[in-house]
Amino acid sequence: MNISKRLGVAFLWHMHQPFYKDPLTGKYQMPWVRLHGVKDYYPMAALVEDFAPVRVTFNLVPSLVEQINDYVHNETKDTFLDLTAVKATALTFEQKVAILNNFFKVNFKQFIEPNKRYESLLLKKGVKTLAGSALKKVVKSFSSQDFLDLQALFNLAWFHSINIEEDVNLKELVAKKEGYTEEDKEYIIACQKKIMSRIIPLYRKLQDEGRIEITTTPFYHPILPLICDTNDARPSLPGSPLPKRFSHPEDAEWHVTEAIKYHTEQFGVPPAGMWPSEGSVSDKALDVLIRSGIKWVATDEDILFRSLSLYDKKYKGVTQFDRRIIYRPYRYENASGHITMIFRDKNLSDIISFNYNAWDQDEAAWDLINHCNNIESSLRRDTDRGLLTIVMDGENAWEYYKDNGRLFFETLYGNIDKEENIGTTTISDFLSLESPKRSISNVFPGSWINHNFEIWIGQEQDNISWSYLDRVRKDLVRFTRQAQKKGIKADDAKIRQAWRELYIAEGSDWNWWYGGKAHVGNENPFDRLYRTHLKNIYTLMGKEIPDFLKISIA
Repeated sequence: MNISKRLGVAFLWHMHQPFYKDPLTGKYQMPWVRLHGVKDYYPMAALVEDFAPVRVTFNLVPSLVEQINDYVHNETKDTFLDLTAVKATALTFEQKVAILNNFFKVNFKQFIEPNKRYESLLLKKGVKTLAGSALKKVVKSFSSQDFLDLQALFNLAWFHSINIEEDVNLKELVAKKEGYTEEDKEYIIACQKKIMSRIIPLYRKLQDEGRIEITTTPFYHPILPLICDTNDARPSLPGSPLPKRFSHPEDAEWHVTEAIKYHTEQFGVPPAGMWPSEGSVSDKALDVLIRSGIKWVATDEDILFRSLSLYDKKYKGVTQFDRRIIYRPYRYENASGHITMIFRDKNLSDIISFNYNAWDQDEAAWDLINHCNNIESSLRRDTDRGLLTIVMDGENAWEYYKDNGRLFFETLYGNIDKEENIGTTTISDFLSLESPKRSISNVFPGSWINHNFEIWIGQEQDNISWSYLDRVRKDLVRFTRQAQKKGIKADDAKIRQAWRELYIAEGSDWNWWYGGKAHVGNENPFDRLYRTHLKNIYTLMGKEIPDFLKISIA
């Protein structure tokens, strides 16, 4: 960070996808790692590379990195890739239905409406999910060329303009708009694989050049406080029924330890910082992080406000806070040691996530820069250098922006460090200049969503999933102990794989989609994947799959 600047602006782009692979079949059930890899993970780093003064922090979830590597090194395929690869003239009726129901899953305004051919195919199919008696009639109305164009157009919609400019052949295919050939489709797939292979090397290159900081998250993205103790949901959800207590801090420790180990293997150095899954923290979870050697952790501003209001005598009962208190690091200490806590500016993070996509992008970027300048101006003259932290999903917002937000980033990155008193920084670089001078004694257990855990626990379907997790874990513990008595070691391949399936099932993403949040009718693919991972544990143990896992929780 430029030491002459009064305010460091730390952008932390959080990159994450659920673990879509069924390890027993090797098949990915959904394509989003591949498609976001092409549209977001590579271009987001490439944009930083183009602007030398800019410093940015990227949080890469280990299970995402693992899946990217799987695509690159193991010829991994997913259900959508399989549907793309089939020759249009050889598609079965079921495959045609799947294509029509899935290959319009892109932002309509940005990717379908501007392309008349793509829009005409959607109008022919209709906007509703195909089912019932109308199904056969609609499928028959599509020619082989219609399906071939749809296979091509869907995949082309996921290329960033940076990718397109780098490849003249790809640029010609985008301009073609219709009349695609099987050879065109093969080239599109090859381009995706090439871009995927460049993601991890580019991040490591930028890290080694000091341009970015790379942080991590517990391995399979669990809500760490709930893995430590589901009863810690009670302070923020006093009126909600909770499931039978699930408390396994040893599992939380596995997710953190393995995340650090894998991150170090991939990027050459251990991570200094961590964005815990969904910004979720608690005293028990922080203890796990402290003992693991993590130096700093980021979460939401509301966690700070609630923690001070409840646990700090100076702020006891305060409900309205001077927002300037979020623009500084805090020291959290317990018997295990200490860790630095950073709190994101929720307002600015949410403006980028949900509002700026409707603006002129150049104006949006300058508006953000002006907000940063205003925050700097509001800092007391006698205080230390300030830190403004913006944390948000690094992939999901940009499909709502024109050209994936490219002009927004180019204006932002090209101008923010030219400002007199503000400049970009990584969080670790800032902390090397400004160590925390204020302390926080206890943290309110919560996430970056409404400072509670309501998305993942307290509703009927969520509580059922926790009860399933608890029941399956107990069966696995019992099986492991019995195997050890027979002389089978805990690191036996099948036992180790069964435990990994359990850790995958502890991920946050499955419960996110319960309670009607998936909007997919009777078929919730995340519920199916969740139960698949639990079923796999019994398969690996050589036991019959229990009946309760055969029925959808949704």
